[in-house]
Amino acid sequence: MNITYREATLADVQALAKLRIDFLKEVQSPETHLINEEGLNEILQDYFRQYIANGEFVAWIAIAEDEIVSTSGLCFSKIIPGFSLLDGRVAYIMNIYTLPDWRKKGIGKQVFHHILEAAKERDYKRILLHATEDGRPIYEKFGFKATDDEMMLKIE
Repeated sequence: MNITYREATLADVQALAKLRIDFLKEVQSPETHLINEEGLNEILQDYFRQYIANGEFVAWIAIAEDEIVSTSGLCFSKIIPGFSLLDGRVAYIMNIYTLPDWRKKGIGKQVFHHILEAAKERDYKRILLHATEDGRPIYEKFGFKATDDEMMLKIE
């Protein structure tokens, strides 16, 4: 099994959008969808084009048999600095996804390693993510700890 890993480029925008939709279809129930797949695909492609180009989003991908089989995402932002985060810079990992036929082969773990290194190389001191039940044990092996101090308000 020959797998290659690399940072995603603007040439990967269509594949990134498709994989994001595949991921969301697995983790979100259809009744929560505010838009159809075609509409979301367009929004995602616009997002990836803009934020890959300006450096506010980085993705690493795994390629096997000329197909992207796993992907990741890393968003960068800045919050108000505090005692425990003096520069306010936060990296948020999301969209770690591996196609079903390629799971349990260590590919997602390798992609995750690359995206984590991308955050460290940019000197981010706080890296956040939302873990699925399947992903939690992997993230814990990388040193992530569960927190329970966040809340969310959805305004619709």
